[in-house]
Amino acid sequence: MFFHPLNVPVEPSPPSGAEDTDSLLPPSRPDAHSKEHRRKRFKRDLRVCLKACVVTSCVWLLVLVALLNSWKKSLLLEVKDDACLQHISKYSPLVKEVEPKWHVVRFNGTFLHENVYRQGAGPEVDAAWEGLGVDYRPIVIPLEEAEKTGLRHDQVRVEDVQGGGFVANVEGLHHLHCLNILRKSLHWNYDYYLAENKPPFSNSEGIVRIHVTHCLDILRQQLMCVPDIGVLGQVWYKLDSMSQPMPFVDFNTEHRCRDFEGMRAWAERHQLPDERDVDLEQLYRMPEPGAKIYSEIP
Repeated sequence: MFFHPLNVPVEPSPPSGAEDTDSLLPPSRPDAHSKEHRRKRFKRDLRVCLKACVVTSCVWLLVLVALLNSWKKSLLLEVKDDACLQHISKYSPLVKEVEPKWHVVRFNGTFLHENVYRQGAGPEVDAAWEGLGVDYRPIVIPLEEAEKTGLRHDQVRVEDVQGGGFVANVEGLHHLHCLNILRKSLHWNYDYYLAENKPPFSNSEGIVRIHVTHCLDILRQQLMCVPDIGVLGQVWYKLDSMSQPMPFVDFNTEHRCRDFEGMRAWAERHQLPDERDVDLEQLYRMPEPGAKIYSEIP
């Protein structure tokens, strides 16, 4: 094959002056459009970011407020409980050493079904009551707390060599002790405990009577001092022999109670030695000259 120059395509030459004309036109600026687009996108992203930050901050603020509110309520409840306890209770070491642990208890107010504390005289019911601490020995109040507790300087003290302090009893346990004496004195229990010949039934009948009436009146005063202002509703009941239902008081009510077990355990740990195991003249500090000594049992 031969090459023919006449068949080679020839591009037309640009008109004269075209290059000069093109060089005078302003250059196209795709980078300017791109910058504007990026600027708009940045502003849009910034607005989204700011909105997200605001929403997130609000959420965290709400969470923080909720946590603070919960903590505040818990703290106020603890403060109120402590303040309430100090307001309604005479000071004793138990106020600071035993947490009240307030809790709701539904009383067992059943009328016909007896629990162990209501049983007739015998070892089982006695063990149940003794387990409440009704016969615990006295405790000792440190000298530095005697005045706050209401003890007088001329009341019975323990010898310094035995640790010092004032001899005392936890009143709540004395109330239960008294209630136990009343239980034992019920006419269907009395002969059993009289035959046992243990205190207080080892005393004369007159002293037993004085003991029982003392306990009765102590409990009266205690119940009048802190009367329960709760209310007792009523329920309906109908026996097979009854033609229609009748109302009856519902004694199974809820109460807000302190931690009795904590108090009992504290009193158990702080008991004085058994008087039968120690020399009383070495345990107790004899009254100083001028101290008040009663001419009869107060």
